Amino acid sequence: MKRRKVGSIIILILLIITITTIVSLYIKNQNFRDWIDFNIFRKSITEKDTSSIDLNSDKLNQIHVYNRYVAVLNNQKMTLYNNFGEELNNMDVNISSAIFDSNEKYLCIAEDGGGEIYLILDKNYLWSNKLEGKIQQICVNRNGYVAVITEDTTYKSILNIFNSDGVQVFRSFFAQTEIVDVSISDDNKYIAVGEVDTTGAVIQSNVKILSVENAKNNPDNAIIYTHNAESGKLITNVKYQGKNQVLCMYNDEIDLIKDKENKKVLEIENRQISFMSVNLNNNVVFVEEPNTGVLKTNTQINFLNAQKPSDINKYDLNEMIKDLYAKDNVVAINTGNEMYFFNAYGKLLKKYASKQEITNICFSNYLVALIYKDKIILINL
Repeated sequence: MKRRKVGSIIILILLIITITTIVSLYIKNQNFRDWIDFNIFRKSITEKDTSSIDLNSDKLNQIHVYNRYVAVLNNQKMTLYNNFGEELNNMDVNISSAIFDSNEKYLCIAEDGGGEIYLILDKNYLWSNKLEGKIQQICVNRNGYVAVITEDTTYKSILNIFNSDGVQVFRSFFAQTEIVDVSISDDNKYIAVGEVDTTGAVIQSNVKILSVENAKNNPDNAIIYTHNAESGKLITNVKYQGKNQVLCMYNDEIDLIKDKENKKVLEIENRQISFMSVNLNNNVVFVEEPNTGVLKTNTQINFLNAQKPSDINKYDLNEMIKDLYAKDNVVAINTGNEMYFFNAYGKLLKKYASKQEITNICFSNYLVALIYKDKIILINL
């Protein structure tokens, strides 16, 4: 009995050591992790492992993915499919040239340069509106609040905010500056606006934080914080991460605004950074391609914690990257005939190998659509 008991304890200890070693190797050793991912977890897939949607190549198909749905718009009619390519719903949408934005279960559609805007919740129409001026950009947050940027003959940019019921909360007018990007906080209380003033000899970029509550009472008193970037810097994106921090991407750096303070997160000067994005719910992603020789390709994908810039998860890829896409909790890397999908922290979700070059892609946290002229390939993450 004692020998059996001792033997069982030894086996248990060895099992714990083995599991701990495997987990440690999986976390720290990328080669081992790749082997496990591709051979054990079967994360490498091809077209035979996917579903598809056939397209009429004679029509102008405009496609967007949100939640677990695929929306296909053509001839002012939108068809919704599930993640297996099964048709779910049809609805009339008075839009010819669409701008899309989505966040989890909400899909926002607007007429590019027109006035029509629609909000879809899951598979059903929620509300629509006809705005004055020309729509330039839209943004929807996870609660269905919508920001619409329009322009007219008087103002370069007009910021329109609607709640999830389609009621306009406020409007704010920008006469001298053009809004480049906008983002809404997760609690619906604040709006981040990235704007550019091109009236002077040198470009001036600014980031403004607007209080929705203040704007309801007096739109002129909506701005609660402004950061004026150095002259010559070009703001390209702003992104609320959570309720109280905003990532700001410029042509040469990424900053973080939190508690009315601006801090530099990433500077690309003297670094071989080819792609970067702040369009994630958590973290920043950037691709660095250090010069290691003519015949050697060493591409490093970096997933950086904006609050702790020294906290970086890295993934080495011995291939040239053609494009990077980031949205919510997913990062997609296109190398031409292959796609790599990661979560925001650098964990590999799927690798897809295609027989033809991949040029058009749309995805959510759960579903990827590879778009070709006559079909859509669906990959469930």
